[in-house]
Amino acid sequence: MRQHAEYAMPAGAGLFGSLPEGEWREILTIGVPVRFAPHDLLFRQGDRDQHVHVIVAGCVKITRGEPDGAQTILTVRATGDVVGDMAAVDGGPRSATVTALTTVITQLLTGDQFRRFVARPSVANRFAAYTVARLRESDQHRTELAVLPVRQRLARALLRIDRENRRVPGGAAFSLPQQELAELVGASRNAVVIELSALRAAGVLRTARREVTIVDADALSRCAYPEEAHSVSAQFWAEEGARTRR
Repeated sequence: MRQHAEYAMPAGAGLFGSLPEGEWREILTIGVPVRFAPHDLLFRQGDRDQHVHVIVAGCVKITRGEPDGAQTILTVRATGDVVGDMAAVDGGPRSATVTALTTVITQLLTGDQFRRFVARPSVANRFAAYTVARLRESDQHRTELAVLPVRQRLARALLRIDRENRRVPGGAAFSLPQQELAELVGASRNAVVIELSALRAAGVLRTARREVTIVDADALSRCAYPEEAHSVSAQFWAEEGARTRR
């Protein structure tokens, strides 16, 4: 418990962001606290174990390999999320590999501990809603891959990884090879290199070997969500016009 005392769960973060504070505090007394460095494996696809990680801080990627050797990054999970719960619930093999993107702090539960916890009346409905929310998120991610330009997809991915990385004390820059960034946003490596170079030239990012640091988060947010920036700008100029006419 003491090892996790510094990590307050942000509102709305994953499953555990929707639980009463007491339930979040209690989960930190169950199981074992674990720390992973970037690139460490939490699970490997095909493994038959059933333990579950509750992510207390940090960010992981979930990848699935195919028989022909191809790999796809399915999604990113972060603070408050649960990984490994499918195997704990249905007893099947791991459907994907989970790897730390940043420094990651988790609480490791056995399958039995996790099943007992989510069977509680105060947790069961929230766990069901969380599972549905993840399905909706997967649908949204597939839509983004299909319709958004590479720069917008890249900006959204970088913002989320950076936000979760900063929840870990000392987190600032994060390590993610360009090829993995390309897989995450569904683009070619060359396309990602071009966009990273443009963002670096604009002073939005700073990059080093396998390392990205966000210098101007506001500018990156405008790249990620241009429709929101346009809405705020339109509102500002409308208010300015109203003041001028007075």
